[in-house]
Amino acid sequence: MGYIVTVKYIAEVTGAPHGAQIQKIYFPVPGAAPATRYTSSALALTVIEHMDLAMEDFEFTQDEWKQINALEISFSIASINNDALVESDSEPMQLPKKKRRLVIASDSDSDSESAENFVAANISQNDRISSKWSRPKRRQPSVIPFTEFEGMKPPYSNLLKEAGPDQYYDLLVPEEILEMIAEQTNLFASQNITARQTKPGSRSHSWKPTNKTEIKQFLGLVLFMGVVKLPKLAYYWSKDKILGQTFPATVMSRNRFELLLQYLHFSDNLSVDRNDRIAKIRPLIDALNATFQKYYSPKEDVCVDESQVPFRGRIIFRQYNKSKRHKYGMKLFKLCTVPRYTCKLNLYSGKNIDAINTTPTNVMALCENIFDKGHTLATDNWYTSLQLAYRLLEKQTHLIGTLRKNRGGLPKAVVDSKLQKGETMAMENEDGVTVLKWKDKRDVLMLSTKHSDKIAVVVKKGKQIRKPKVILDYNKSKGSVDMSDQMGAYSSPLRKTVKWYRKLAIELLLNTAVVNAWVMYNENKQSKSSIVDFRRALINYLTRPADSQEIIINERPKRLKHVLKLKEGKVRDTRRFCVQCYKDSVQEFGRKVAKNKAKKYSSTAPCRSRSTNKVTVSMAGGEKK
Repeated sequence: MGYIVTVKYIAEVTGAPHGAQIQKIYFPVPGAAPATRYTSSALALTVIEHMDLAMEDFEFTQDEWKQINALEISFSIASINNDALVESDSEPMQLPKKKRRLVIASDSDSDSESAENFVAANISQNDRISSKWSRPKRRQPSVIPFTEFEGMKPPYSNLLKEAGPDQYYDLLVPEEILEMIAEQTNLFASQNITARQTKPGSRSHSWKPTNKTEIKQFLGLVLFMGVVKLPKLAYYWSKDKILGQTFPATVMSRNRFELLLQYLHFSDNLSVDRNDRIAKIRPLIDALNATFQKYYSPKEDVCVDESQVPFRGRIIFRQYNKSKRHKYGMKLFKLCTVPRYTCKLNLYSGKNIDAINTTPTNVMALCENIFDKGHTLATDNWYTSLQLAYRLLEKQTHLIGTLRKNRGGLPKAVVDSKLQKGETMAMENEDGVTVLKWKDKRDVLMLSTKHSDKIAVVVKKGKQIRKPKVILDYNKSKGSVDMSDQMGAYSSPLRKTVKWYRKLAIELLLNTAVVNAWVMYNENKQSKSSIVDFRRALINYLTRPADSQEIIINERPKRLKHVLKLKEGKVRDTRRFCVQCYKDSVQEFGRKVAKNKAKKYSSTAPCRSRSTNKVTVSMAGGEKK
């Protein structure tokens, strides 16, 4: 008897073989024989050979003790399939000399996935795993009919038949969300300016409270920057004839835009849960998830997959995926439906010590609002397992997906079969779960609770190709997440920024929400508007002038004459640039020219005023008009 836990660092224990290191360890309970070194054929689980482990040799936190107690109560070694354990061939590695704290979680995806698979495949008592596999009977006893409404929900679909893009976007990003953003932005700016000792010349002193109308204009400008891309943010307000843009200055000044970008916020820092890694963005995620599901019902086929928001900053839950165009970023778990609509999303926030079976838990959390309706969920091999299939069947939901051959409980006759191109091998159990292997360019292993081994004929390049029906249905629904990301990538407004939550907010508000609104617009109006045209219409709507009743917070260029004041003290210590002339020079010539060549004054002589059509710049060698 005993249980399995995952450790990140192993303490130096009495009796441990010198020079050995482990990543998975088997703790024997009192009265049991010493642990034996094994390797699972599925998970490469390594256990130290002939090693008596004393709990007092490890350092545990209170939460970890609770976790171990939960493991003792919930799991039993009797449910482990000992036949899957074989002798380990792995070479021993070095054990750290210092005592390390035992952690019941791993930082790497591979370790986490292995632990989850082992627990799910071998120790779970709640999940049913049938071992009776037979040839397919081509009748699924658990086929669940789908009878729910699909698409945009009435009465909104009828009310918005003649509506424009702006009204569809307002459904998903209503004024309540904009008011929340404005309120939290004002609060954060107030807290930040009060707490920090800003310099006298800092632009933070010019901060004025914002409102929902200005937040809407700010979002419109960011959306504009995705359609019209320039190398630097300052170029959008430049007067350069080649790069300069006249439109942004008509909406707000550059200083005001940068202030809003600096203080953009979504939660109160003083009241957030410090244990929640994504507390800064959670209110926005929850609000958008609610609106995404309120107005649109997913089709029968739905898909769970992950997408990556590019980010290279220092956060604990940053992910690396070499197969992505942006290799570093934040991972979003998405529930999508054809065509390209995102029904719900969650942000991956790193390994959770309290979660034993993270992968199925993520799937079940995303799908909680579509259960008991007969939907068919498509997943890739990172999610698909027999345990997930049974949990979904209990919720009247089908599962189809690609499968890894090292998952527990699979029929060996299918997994180990050697096939020629075009051949199939399938088996199903008494619950109607089918495991199928099909050979194309390589082996493809599938699991389905809806299909048998039925073959369909498709025409490709004038040739008839025989494919299993489960693969055709999987391909039809699996691409919804990728297509949603593809639509969001066109004219994406994402820019480099220091704060991760601001970048994620821009992704959600101006990519995901815009694509969802575009899907509803095209589907309800039966039109074929392009995503770029849809964004252009939204830019025009979001950046329009505020209502006459609201205060327009938009600083105008200063035209007043200014006079230099004489400072007391030595000329060497008091000589400075003329502030107004320096600002004017920066706008016209850039900071380097203004700083290096502008003449310094220490007298009370009046400086020339800047007229509307002429710019007077004080240069070291004289005056240049």
